[in-house]
Amino acid sequence: MKLKKICFYFLIIAILLTTAAPLYAEPKIPPATARFYCNDFADIIDKSTEDRINELGEEVNRSTGGGQIVFASVSSLDGYTIEEYANEMYNKWKIGTKDKGVLFLVDAVGREARIEVGYGLEGMLTDIQSYRLLEKFAEVNEEEGMEKAVATVYTDICRIVTGQSVELPERGYGGSSSKKEADITDIIRKNPLLIIIIAVLILLDLILTRGRITGFLIRIMILSGRRGGGGNSGGGGRSGGGGASGRF
Repeated sequence: MKLKKICFYFLIIAILLTTAAPLYAEPKIPPATARFYCNDFADIIDKSTEDRINELGEEVNRSTGGGQIVFASVSSLDGYTIEEYANEMYNKWKIGTKDKGVLFLVDAVGREARIEVGYGLEGMLTDIQSYRLLEKFAEVNEEEGMEKAVATVYTDICRIVTGQSVELPERGYGGSSSKKEADITDIIRKNPLLIIIIAVLILLDLILTRGRITGFLIRIMILSGRRGGGGNSGGGGRSGGGGASGRF
């Protein structure tokens, strides 16, 4: 009887791990470039704009005591939402000393953009400002092209972070500042059977082991979510999902 119980517990652990793993899989993030502030993987801007972004990034870093404004363009989000991808990129690259960082990410093929803001700058660059910057990005891109749009919005972010004023579209805020609600809804919509299976297994665990297995797995997932990769010159920062996303 004891052997049967042990086998049953191992079966529960195996099923929980295999069913929950897709919900917590991470995007494959490329390493940051050597100069760090400009990472044009999708090749949407020219060399002079790259140099200008790197120069502005270094200036902001010096003037703010470790703040880092990083631009990145990609051709694919690897099947993830732009919120998931940006958050993982920010945390893997460890943008911003004392969490004073901003990631400006453009998905060139999917035509989405996101401004991901670190904890240390959420009071200075608000979600509403981020959303309006992305509206500006879409407008400039339509009128003057991608290169001008990237340079304009990156410069505006730098100006805001260093306490300068910028012109933003005066529209109602229609963006989402957090990825969590959208992610949960998307998971439930796409994986209803998976959610039911996990719920049943958790219920069994609560009945048979008073939730010990579930608690152990949750602790593992929380600890794994806190780890970060090393960027080429990241300041050790992390993001909690603040910012905004938009299409262009």
